[in-house]
Amino acid sequence: MPEQISLDSSSRSSVETTEINSFTSLPAQQREDPISRQRSWFSNRDAESINSGAPSLARTVTRTVAEIWKAVQDDNQQADKEIGDGKDLNKLLEYKFDVGDAIRMETNLEEEEDNEETERAELRKTTTNATSKLRTKGSDTESSDHATASIASRRNEQDLEKFESESFENGENLEEQPTVKRVFTNKEKGAVDLPPDGGYGWIVVMGITLIFINSWGCNSAFGIFLSFYLTNNTYAGATKYDYALIAGLTVFLGQGLPPFVMVLARVIGMKPTMLIGALLLFAGDILASFSTRLWELYLTQGVMNGVAISLLFTPATTILPGWFLKKRAVSMGISLMGTGAGGVIYGLASNKMIQDNGNTKWCLRMLAITCTISNFIAIAIIKERNGAKPLGVKSWKPIKKEFIRMLSWKVIRTKPFLPLIAVWFTLALLGYNLMIFTLSAYAVARGMSAHNGSTLTAILNGCQVIGRPLMGLSGDKFGRANVTIALTFLLTIFMFAFWIPAHTFIQLIFFCIMVGSCVGVANVMNTVMVADLLGPQWFLPGWAFVNYSGAPVLLVVEVIAQALTDPKDKSNPYFHTQIFAGCCFVCALILIMPIRELSVRLKLEERQKINDARFKDTVIPEDDEATMADWDVLEHRRVKYDRLLGPGLKKYFLRMAYPMKV
Repeated sequence: MPEQISLDSSSRSSVETTEINSFTSLPAQQREDPISRQRSWFSNRDAESINSGAPSLARTVTRTVAEIWKAVQDDNQQADKEIGDGKDLNKLLEYKFDVGDAIRMETNLEEEEDNEETERAELRKTTTNATSKLRTKGSDTESSDHATASIASRRNEQDLEKFESESFENGENLEEQPTVKRVFTNKEKGAVDLPPDGGYGWIVVMGITLIFINSWGCNSAFGIFLSFYLTNNTYAGATKYDYALIAGLTVFLGQGLPPFVMVLARVIGMKPTMLIGALLLFAGDILASFSTRLWELYLTQGVMNGVAISLLFTPATTILPGWFLKKRAVSMGISLMGTGAGGVIYGLASNKMIQDNGNTKWCLRMLAITCTISNFIAIAIIKERNGAKPLGVKSWKPIKKEFIRMLSWKVIRTKPFLPLIAVWFTLALLGYNLMIFTLSAYAVARGMSAHNGSTLTAILNGCQVIGRPLMGLSGDKFGRANVTIALTFLLTIFMFAFWIPAHTFIQLIFFCIMVGSCVGVANVMNTVMVADLLGPQWFLPGWAFVNYSGAPVLLVVEVIAQALTDPKDKSNPYFHTQIFAGCCFVCALILIMPIRELSVRLKLEERQKINDARFKDTVIPEDDEATMADWDVLEHRRVKYDRLLGPGLKKYFLRMAYPMKV
């Protein structure tokens, strides 16, 4: 073992002098190379620790934990600086990018291209006219006009060449401009028009919350209808699978149609699209109240309501980003409360009306009236800020272009990990819908009253009112993937360890409180995770793919739940359904782990490029200790990134478990 060296203050001063002298004595070529300078500096700086002897096991563990903690803190500080206090609006927008931003960005790019094409066509037309006039031979009295036309023709040709050159340069710059300029540039004002983060925007938040209450919130009450249909044999000859398919139809259409609804909204406008949805929801509920045959119920409460929900909530989600940027998380959280609040209101009201009347007819009629009035009020107070002009139906070409952009499969070739996100989202929604639609029927099957079943559904939806906004705020603070993993893990525990053994009303109340606080995590996080991994350029087709690719599975979600029930098991006929719902969350948890690894890798690769650029550009003076300290940070980051981003299965799982904010 080498002899340990103990250095006093004078000795350390001597060592530091030796380090500086050793640095200045390097060859010129090596001193100009920043990596060589770094290695020389760190090798001399660590000489004392190298010769200090082998540390004990406890010291090694302590040092390792301290280094990991320091590395994680450094990454989290960088993550906070990337967003900062809102001064870097471009970083902030990319972090909070949403569907409305993507629509606005594409619209601005289209308008820019159309304006350039119009100006180019006008210049070409003027040049052609001048050239034609120049070629026309006239008399001597027309020689002056002939010369004037020649000069005008040459000038127009020069203007056209200059314009095309500038358009080409501007076109390149347009794609390379900061995202905040591409999204919020007001073509009429010719300047960036940022959201006001308040004012009338809060009225818009109220309107969008009403839309959510009367679309997905109202649909959450279908579990009450399903329980009544199953226990009262409402339609002769109908099986439990027939009723279950109605629940699947609303979820399938509501989740799968948003990409197509966005195209419709671009063609006819946002408000007309929502008005059609409100009228269709009214017609669906009214006609369902008069239905006497099963196929009529399929068409009304299934198809019409599902399409109406998509027509209502999809355009509403694109309006809010135009009003908020810095306060977007708060405004989005308030609007998401509508889904849970609607479940509470319509769940309890539906059960009361059904029990009082002994059928669903007047319940459906009251839902139709209430939802329609509320939706009309919401549509009236909702206002687009700098909304795009509708394309209209005069030409098929721009409509076709919108379909191609929204449904482009090129995004899958460019981002091959996108199907992984889609499968995760589908499985999480599958487990969510299995549980929320089955809860009331499960309570009745365990011997509780229909009132108790509706109360449990209301409690679960009420907890979503608080849980969904907190999920979004927690994701911003601790990382979207981190919060998603934590809450999905909790849902897995709740499904297996709490729902299955719960057989009393009190136990199920506590189950609903805990599950309701975290069960909508996939609904809250899917859009922001797509934005994090795909970026603004590929966000729109990626978001569309995640929505429509998994919708067919949701069509049979409640059919699966009913197929797994065992009527012979009197103690718990829904045991296999509970197991399946828990397995859905287990699979979702497994899939979110590689998604997190990908997110960590993309973040670290981006920071590695920045760190390497700073590393190469930094010139360290001989006597500047502050710069040497900065080099110390850069070198530690360089080593850390090299370790974490290395190849191999071990490094893959290391990135997956690396506890940084992501």
